[in-house]
Amino acid sequence: MNLSRRGFLGSLAAAGAASAFGAGTCCTLAGCKKGQVAVQLYSIHKYIPTVGLEKALAEVAKIGYKGVEFAGYYGKSAAELKKMLNDNGLVGCGTHVGRDAFSPANVKRTCEFNLGYGNTTIICPGGGNFPKKGENLDDFLKMLVDYYNTAAEEAAKYGCKIGLHNHTGEFTLKMKDGTTYWDYFFSNTHKNVCMEQDVGWTTCAGHDPCEQYRKYPHRSPTLHAKENGMGGDVKQFDGILGQPGRDANGKVCAKGVDWDKLAVAADADGVKWWVVECERHFDTLEAITPSFAFLKSKGRC
Repeated sequence: MNLSRRGFLGSLAAAGAASAFGAGTCCTLAGCKKGQVAVQLYSIHKYIPTVGLEKALAEVAKIGYKGVEFAGYYGKSAAELKKMLNDNGLVGCGTHVGRDAFSPANVKRTCEFNLGYGNTTIICPGGGNFPKKGENLDDFLKMLVDYYNTAAEEAAKYGCKIGLHNHTGEFTLKMKDGTTYWDYFFSNTHKNVCMEQDVGWTTCAGHDPCEQYRKYPHRSPTLHAKENGMGGDVKQFDGILGQPGRDANGKVCAKGVDWDKLAVAADADGVKWWVVECERHFDTLEAITPSFAFLKSKGRC
């Protein structure tokens, strides 16, 4: 997600196993179970106010999604959210919050609200996860690791898990010894700190999403299913899964996500939810509908 996502969350807050990953392996392996498909509601955050959250959830369910991940609650109480989800046969499989939601003063309240509509996975997608200009990265990351470890321990008392969602910066920012932000964070946080990998951003950063499940296994109840539409030559991108960014002539020029390879890795790792996130067509269903159809064509749903 990008800066506009962080601003969006801020405004809403103010308002209210290695062998299983082998090349060519098919996940008919014993113990492998396909994750279900959900949608991150940020994908339609401009559409929701025009029709209301209740109707938007009904539309999401009609498309075929089995769950949703929130990015703000549109002024609804946990009880209201639970009823809307139940009425539409949907699961609240996660939510995105600002890092302050994990502070000692807020983590209990954060967990209790989410438990109220049935969610136990609480993720921070960026805001507060990066150092301020001029701030030492090494010192910041040591603080951040302690912060997440403490919050995860407290959240566990309520049956919840907290975690981090990536962009490209987690892979491009490096400490003095050359260790990336990403590797330092997940090598030093407890295993109950979740890894919600955005596979589009990981691909954009030049890294293999599947490798991250090898390196940090069984920490990912969810993943973000996003296509890569970034790159200097990209002029056309609709945010639809299976359609990477294209140049002015319509030729694919961005490295796309290897969805078949990802399916093997994610299923073997035990990812429970593939959360579709589309960063185009926020005011319509025009990206999340074909994205669901794409995953269905891949046998995900």
